[in-house]
Amino acid sequence: MGRGLSFRGFGHYFPRHSEEIPADLPDAPEMEAAVLGPDLGVERRHLSDDTESVPYMAVEAGRHALRNAGLEACDLDLVVFSSWSQRRYAPEDGPRIAMRLGAGRALAFDVCAACVGFVHSVQTAAAMLTSHRWRHALVICSDQFSRRLKPGRRGSYVGGDGAGAAVLEVGAPDESRLRDSVVLSYGEHAGVSKARGSDGWTVSLPTISQVAAATAGEATDLVLRRNDMTIADVDRVVPHPGSARISEELVRRIGVAPERVLTNLRTRGQTTSATIPSALSEFTESGELRKGNVILSPAAGAGWFSGALLYQL
Repeated sequence: MGRGLSFRGFGHYFPRHSEEIPADLPDAPEMEAAVLGPDLGVERRHLSDDTESVPYMAVEAGRHALRNAGLEACDLDLVVFSSWSQRRYAPEDGPRIAMRLGAGRALAFDVCAACVGFVHSVQTAAAMLTSHRWRHALVICSDQFSRRLKPGRRGSYVGGDGAGAAVLEVGAPDESRLRDSVVLSYGEHAGVSKARGSDGWTVSLPTISQVAAATAGEATDLVLRRNDMTIADVDRVVPHPGSARISEELVRRIGVAPERVLTNLRTRGQTTSATIPSALSEFTESGELRKGNVILSPAAGAGWFSGALLYQL
């Protein structure tokens, strides 16, 4: 992607309250069962309280990423904020998040693309770092997915709340570790997953797992082919999992061994745009991801969008 772009640090925030998923969940209706499959894929999730708003979680994750990057907020040139679950149209949240971080001189704005928000944000930040000759960008993703799923149904226990963040840095041109990115859109699949209004419940068609795997697989094929690589050249896959069924379908589609895939779906729940950056933060801190690892992060989500990032830590 040029200009020596690399990830310098990651951060995450999960709400203080967490809950174990009950063993005696209600049976899913036929359409919901087709979406989720037999394994819910989540054993514990985090739920935000009234003080842990989407911007609050974003600021906490951003601070964590800055600490891990060894930077101050005043070092930032750009803040790109991704969210959809409690989306504001005017004013956007990005400028206020940057202000609360202390990034007063940074340009800040919102993007969306739902579950592809992290890939979209990184691609946007990379383009602007390159074109503006800036040095540092902070990408933050924060969502309250638990609040967009109809309570009482089996599927409502998939959704969790949380935030993830990543710092991008421009270095020497020959030190680029952010190798490639792609975001694709599919108007023909716009109705596969949708949530109407600011507080409408999320509704997905039974075909969502097949559509997600096929489109994220297409994005994966594109970034690997452009870099003369195969899935065998990738050390780890850190995807947006969506659900256990979507994750299984995607693993089969791209031909990666399941033991090379890392997600925090089982312990954190489905946090939509925050799934990839929060997992990167947790797994770098635990040592499961190490410097030098080549990582692929595919995603798909409502819109319909798919995307993929190819990078080295």
